[in-house]
Parts: sequence; C-alpha cells; structure tokens
Amino acid sequence: MRPASILITDDERNIRLMLRTALESEGYTVRDAVNGVEALISIEKETPDLLLLDLNMPLVDGIEVLERLNQLDTAKPRVVVLTAYGSIEAAVKAVRLGAADFLEKPISPDELRQAVRGVLEEPKLSPSKITKVPGTYERVLDQIRTAMRLAEYDDAETLLSKAAEQRDQHVAEYYNLLGILYEAQRSVRLARRCYGKAIKADPHYEPAQLNMRRLYELKTFGRTQQRVLLGDEKQR
Repeated sequence: MRPASILITDDERNIRLMLRTALESEGYTVRDAVNGVEALISIEKETPDLLLLDLNMPLVDGIEVLERLNQLDTAKPRVVVLTAYGSIEAAVKAVRLGAADFLEKPISPDELRQAVRGVLEEPKLSPSKITKVPGTYERVLDQIRTAMRLAEYDDAETLLSKAAEQRDQHVAEYYNLLGILYEAQRSVRLARRCYGKAIKADPHYEPAQLNMRRLYELKTFGRTQQRVLLGDEKQR
C-alpha cells in the first residue's frame, strides 16, 4: 500500500519545515505550498490524500481555499486546518466547509501526527451552508439545546455558527454543545477536542467532564450509562 500523500500549506517556512519533518518521520509523502494560490494549483495537478491548511495566509486565505475546493467537480483531499490560538470561529467555519479537524498553533509533532492519522482513518464530513439567524448569544445557546433535543442537527449547526460570530471569547457551554453536535455527526475526534476546550475554559464545568467520560467509557468498554448532557439539565 502506498503511503498517504499530504500537502502542507503555510506561509511560514519554519512551520512548514516542522510539519514536514513530523509527517515524513511517519512515512507520509509530503509536499508543500507557501500560499493558497500555490496550494490550489498543486491540488489541480495532483490531489493529495490530505491537505494541511493554515487559515491565516496572504493572497488567498484558508477559508477561500476551502470554498474554492467545494466548487471543484474532481476528487477533493481531506483537510486539517491550522488556526491561531483561540480562533474557534474560523475553525467552526472551516469544519462547516468540509474540514475534518482543526489544530490550534503552536502544535506539537505528536498532536499533529495523531490528528492526521485520525482524519485519514475516518470518513469525510460533508460541507454545510452557513446561514445567519437572529438572537443574543445566550438565547442562541438555548435554541441550540432545543434543536438538539428535537434531533434537528442542521438547525443546531446553523445556530452554533451564529453563536461563533457573536463572541470573541466563548464559554464552556458553547464548546460542550459544539462537541455534542460533532458526536451527532459521528466525528468523535472533533467532539473530544471540543469537550477538552470546554473543560479548559471552565475546569469545573461538569457537563463537559461527564461527556468526555462518556466517550472514554464507550471507547474502552463499548457501553456507558452516562447520558449526553447539554448543560441545562439542572434548570429543567
């Protein structure tokens, strides 16, 4: 079996070198691009198995690269995006446009290799259309919970996008709900990442802690008695 091919796209030479070194040590075939334009040309010539894409680049940024990829009729690579620390809004938008995972800089080689391995082993997520909806941040979170209880996940995804646009700094409740949405989409890796961000935002936020424990029990034992917690159970 041939090694998976990866295209690294980042405008910083030192970062490209670090990423290349970490991935080539795992046996991947790696090439790189210094900006979005070069990446699109490279993909048109030969589609890689995975695109490692920095979102913050001059000329054509990562979001525009994803938008252009969605317009192609040919095969598309799986995508892992690289974001600045705390840029959850950009990461959420990238996932809605088809990215399979996001990593926040600075990235350790082990974290990178684990993410790439996971994405290559999992099915692709389908991109979604972004729609704006009204409401305050707190009201939108309540609407998201209602949509999830009704299993209206498309509506929940739209509302989560709106919430991402409304706040520079998100709370644990937001990350927890984002994790639940990714679970519903069967992307456990993304769900685990979001529950982790919820716990980091508030180490005492119990719903995210229990949701993370539930994933651990499912992976380890194949079953769990812990239900999904949306964060407002004590109010009901």
